[in-house]
Amino acid sequence: MDHSIKNEVLTIFLKGKINSSNSEETETAIDEILSSNSFKSIVFDLDELSYISSAGLRILLRIKQENEDVKLINVSQPIYEIFEMVGFAKFLTIERK
Repeated sequence: MDHSIKNEVLTIFLKGKINSSNSEETETAIDEILSSNSFKSIVFDLDELSYISSAGLRILLRIKQENEDVKLINVSQPIYEIFEMVGFAKFLTIERK
């Protein structure tokens, strides 16, 4: 999983699909990135994310609960509609494509 850090902003690039078959692996990779970097805020770049299931949503919810400053960028309309439907758009900063 790709990531970058600049000005204490950790950007994690999510790609492909996050579902029940790969959510554990995805969560482990994200946790490794979070634990090995010093940052003040987290940005998830969803430019190349095509699908997210409830398993993926749980990962983002946990990270938001543990970190005050979390932002999602480059969110496609279909993914944004999922966030809106489940109420994530109310408590996450989301920037659409």
